[in-house]
Amino acid sequence: MPLLSISVKALELEKDILIKLDRSYEFTELKLLHVYHNIDSADLNSRDATQQCQLFIKLGGLIENHKQIINYNGNYHTNRTLTEQKNYSVDDYQLGDGTFQVDNINSVTEVANANRTEADIDIHNLIPIGASRHNTAELISRDVFKELHKGGVLNFNGELHFGLHYMNADGDVVQMTSATGGIVTSSSKATAKQGSQHLSYMTLLFSYEE
Repeated sequence: MPLLSISVKALELEKDILIKLDRSYEFTELKLLHVYHNIDSADLNSRDATQQCQLFIKLGGLIENHKQIINYNGNYHTNRTLTEQKNYSVDDYQLGDGTFQVDNINSVTEVANANRTEADIDIHNLIPIGASRHNTAELISRDVFKELHKGGVLNFNGELHFGLHYMNADGDVVQMTSATGGIVTSSSKATAKQGSQHLSYMTLLFSYEE
């Protein structure tokens, strides 16, 4: 079974990027086998730098994220009320479960708020890939063996939408950016942090069949 390796480094890890490969593929099988990286939580900002953090990645274009991966994160025992603004005209004057009563139906131009209660959680569509390292020179090597596709043909145009996320000290999943840190992008930053060291990078190893 052939192998496909994609490496992302430095500034490319601080934002959503479009990785363009040299050709398109027609996958009949596709697995994410291993993830290698040297991303260190010690480079993160404020409280996030005090311990290892859970990392997540987005692989748009290779998988239908919303169908294959769902992450629930938050307070499952606490409800929140969301307000949905609704406009009503003379043709549609239903308010919630009741009818908006007016003397002259032609005068209905009201704006109403419909409240919806749900668990206080966030929903993401990201692949968890384990923890960062923490203030060490260790290379993280992690087996994933996530089957991304099997059966039929997955037409991949060679453009991968990649994004790196992590769980911060408040338990929220946020994107890795220049503001949150976590990425050594230059020799000056590396020297200021821990002395001379390699730029941050991540390598994804896939197996596939066409």
